[in-house]
Amino acid sequence: MKSSSTNSTAISKDSPTISDELYSDVLEKKIITEIVDDSKLPFIYIYSSKQIYLSSILPVLHDFGFIIIDEITYTIKKGKQQIYLNKFNLKLDDIKSLKNSKLNVQRVISDSLLGNALFRCKLYSLVFSQNLSIREVLLLRAMIEYIDQSVISINQEAILNTITTYPQISKLFIDYFMTKFNPEQTKRDKLLKELESHLEELIKDVPNIMDDKILKLTYALIQNLTRTNYFFNNPQIAFKIDTASYAQNLKGLQPNIEIFVYHPEFSGVHLRMSKISRGGLRWSERHEDYRQETKSLMLTQEGKNSIIIPDGAKGGFVIHKEESTITKDLFKSIYSAFINNLLDLVDNRVDGEIVRDKRVVAYDGDDYYFVVAADKGTASMSDVANEIAKSRSYWLGDAFASGGSNGFGHKDLGITARGALVSSERFFIERGINIKEQSITIAGIGSMNGDVFGNGMLYSRMFKLLGAISHKEIFIDPDPDVEISYKERLRLFTAKNGSWSAYNKELISKGGGVFLRSQKSIEISEEIKKLLGTTKKTLSGEELAKKMLMMRVDMLFNGGVGTYVKSSLESNLDLGDKQNEAVRLDATELRAKVVCEGGNLGFTQRARIEYARAGGELNLDAIDNAAGVNTSDHEVNLKILLNIIKSKNLLSEEGAKKTLKDLTEQVVNLVLWSNYHQSLAISRDSSLSHRYLDDFLSSIEVLETNLSTFKRVDNFIPKNENISEILCPAGSIVRPIISSLISNSKIFIKNILLNSTLVDESFANQFLFKYFPKSFISAYEHEIQNHPLRREIIATIMADTIVNLQGATFISDFNKIGRDGFLLKIKSYLITNQLFDANDIRYEIYRNDFKMNVKLQYKLLDEIERTLGFTTRWMLRYLAKHQVDVNHILDYKEELFEILGNMNDSKITKILDDNQKFNLFFSAIDYLKFAVAAIMVKENSLHSFKDVAVLFYFVVNEFKILEMIASLNAIDIASSSQKILRHQVLQYIEFIVVHFTVKVLEFQRVNETPQEAFREYLENEQESFEDMRANIELFMSKETKSIEEVSITVNQIMTSIL
Repeated sequence: MKSSSTNSTAISKDSPTISDELYSDVLEKKIITEIVDDSKLPFIYIYSSKQIYLSSILPVLHDFGFIIIDEITYTIKKGKQQIYLNKFNLKLDDIKSLKNSKLNVQRVISDSLLGNALFRCKLYSLVFSQNLSIREVLLLRAMIEYIDQSVISINQEAILNTITTYPQISKLFIDYFMTKFNPEQTKRDKLLKELESHLEELIKDVPNIMDDKILKLTYALIQNLTRTNYFFNNPQIAFKIDTASYAQNLKGLQPNIEIFVYHPEFSGVHLRMSKISRGGLRWSERHEDYRQETKSLMLTQEGKNSIIIPDGAKGGFVIHKEESTITKDLFKSIYSAFINNLLDLVDNRVDGEIVRDKRVVAYDGDDYYFVVAADKGTASMSDVANEIAKSRSYWLGDAFASGGSNGFGHKDLGITARGALVSSERFFIERGINIKEQSITIAGIGSMNGDVFGNGMLYSRMFKLLGAISHKEIFIDPDPDVEISYKERLRLFTAKNGSWSAYNKELISKGGGVFLRSQKSIEISEEIKKLLGTTKKTLSGEELAKKMLMMRVDMLFNGGVGTYVKSSLESNLDLGDKQNEAVRLDATELRAKVVCEGGNLGFTQRARIEYARAGGELNLDAIDNAAGVNTSDHEVNLKILLNIIKSKNLLSEEGAKKTLKDLTEQVVNLVLWSNYHQSLAISRDSSLSHRYLDDFLSSIEVLETNLSTFKRVDNFIPKNENISEILCPAGSIVRPIISSLISNSKIFIKNILLNSTLVDESFANQFLFKYFPKSFISAYEHEIQNHPLRREIIATIMADTIVNLQGATFISDFNKIGRDGFLLKIKSYLITNQLFDANDIRYEIYRNDFKMNVKLQYKLLDEIERTLGFTTRWMLRYLAKHQVDVNHILDYKEELFEILGNMNDSKITKILDDNQKFNLFFSAIDYLKFAVAAIMVKENSLHSFKDVAVLFYFVVNEFKILEMIASLNAIDIASSSQKILRHQVLQYIEFIVVHFTVKVLEFQRVNETPQEAFREYLENEQESFEDMRANIELFMSKETKSIEEVSITVNQIMTSIL
């Protein structure tokens, strides 16, 4: 039935009747609304198959702005079924608007009462005044919710009031959106300009400052939308935002790209730092600020993703229903809708070509790499997501969502927990404690049925877990037997009910037990009193949980969800996690020696800084728990290749699955080594930051001026004059800040590399291969070289390698040497590293943890990096870009090591037993500084490389060059002028070595050895060198040397040889 086919004659005041057609329609549709737009007395009929109470109808009509004069309810019987009719007489001045919008108003009233639309919505007034459809209302509602979530200072009610107060402007917003995105729109640019002019003129005349702000925010949002699925006619509406441009309206660090999905039943966001990003999808409980929660996690993800190929991303959605009413089927349907809406707004890739849905008008170029992962509340949904991707023929197939049934199961591998403990194990290595063999005491956050906490507490049989809290329970075991407690934890981990209440009480030591956080009063045993350092006889559950977290233990292991530690200067009001407010500590109350952050956001960054300044040891959550995302990244990139290999019929579906499974242990090994290297890099940078503080400050400046996502305020880094706020008492930068600098330096270098041709050079392939398991490389080398993300993989591994080895100060001179100079520096460093076979030498240091004193390990690693840094700087100063040629320089590698192999045994210092190469390397390391210089001198002479290298050796020894360099390095620099002087003196020293070597080579006669030529030259020039030798001897005899004295001595040598 057409709604206009009925009229007032269908009603009889005395004995109401209804036509057969209308009767059938009401039974079918449940509710039908009809408006009679009589100019004298307009009224509304609402027909329903079941009685609707006025308390349900009147609020809906009120949202339209209707004034109800009176209401009459009729009961109409026709056959067996009873029909209800509500008639509402309206007081209305604007009959014209009612006539124009009648059809839309009728539909919206019926849909609202049926529950097919928003039951209550102030925007319904725009349906009446501007003839908006229900879908246009949903679009406005979506934009309002997005602004409410993204602009913290404005609430949704204020936005609704403004939008409804200015209906003409709101209608123009809709018109602008439709013109911008309707795929069938003609003369788009012309119409958009006209609409912009009209909108700007109307907004300019808005008198109220808050209304003006809201309207400008809405207008700016629509201008910065880049895609929508509005014209797909899905029940939901999604739009993509160029947040990088919209960010000027927002506070704090923001993503660059995001997608917002809206439906009355749920809404969600997906935030990305770039078009190639990845991160999990989270079912959020924070309805008021789920975007803020998602953004915080995305920024944490960005830190984690500094070691993987994509940048950081994170998705989060809320369901607008009581949790108790959300069934598995409902959740699956909402999750599936969210996934489908996200995929609506990205492109596909077919046979190497980018394919876009014809219904999408895009303003953001190609966007085809979109991947997701499991997160809180979605752990079991990866297979669902992959089925959706495959059903849409999305090019990534089951690489779209990592962690499904055909993927790396994180809980089975325990990868997140293992990675976190590998990171934190560094603190114990530095103490000489092997946590696999020696017992350490632990307090924990989590339960044994959880992935991170459960696997974490099974990492070592020697863990002595004294207590833990979950979201409901408290477990305390004052004096556990390590073997018995380990076996019980293992049983719980594999049990269906792995909560602490299932722990065998007979295995808990005297005085311990399992308690509820909700308990009003708990009697405290003497053993627990002693353990917690309290004299109180009773504590509430939350008080006991808080005391437990304050225990004096070797390590606090966070494997749970929530924020448990804040700074003493922060208020709980600053934090979003209300659930754990009662147990939250100040960092000053924490007595654990070490913190391992297996879970996200357990500490605020200010809390980490405060704890570290007080002597506690920790990194960042993004550092500790990066192994999970790293594993997923390997899975995705392997699956991308496996899909390509399958398409070439080189592997069957089953063969691809078996290949991935067979690679599991190799991938795990790669991932754990990554955590090992990153934590080691933080330790080394932390120890060096006291002495080279200026270099770290320069790196901070480089990041702040060149990396848009890095801001001092967001990383809690004060201005230089207040830098002591992030220093330990010994003067070094606290590890949480070093962690941030390490991560951001990697991101910075990666960005530089991606905007260069360096990653396209053939030598870069070694870094591509470094990412993949060795057995996979041997089988599919060609396919790997043609990976769709080849450049991104190479840039990531290069950046990761450099910063793990050289630290965050590698970038400190970027502003000075510029982009091209910096790229040459990267290339020079990587060539030198390969020339010296430094990776093999470092590995020998790594594998001797606990065998070699850690101070010696760090000393040897520092010597390697100082040598590589010296050589790299020399190359930058003296070589043209074309001379920094990988193959040409590496041609000398074999000959270099042959020369080193001829070193007299008496001059080789024994560091490791039965490791001649290692001992030889460190015995000759000071001379290796000049290896590239020797190569360049050889290139410009007719002499052999061996002769040149031998002559360099004599020159270095004769002029005590190494001693002078060591003296320079040992001097504490007190001013910038001294720093410049040291730099100049080093350049003079380099000049002396090269210039004098060249002089001797020119002097050398036929059949004369380098040694003979050197001695002969010195004898011939004896008079010039006598005073110089005396000055060198005098210099060397002094116990302490100033930079000025080194400078004078070097100048005297310069004068003698010129």
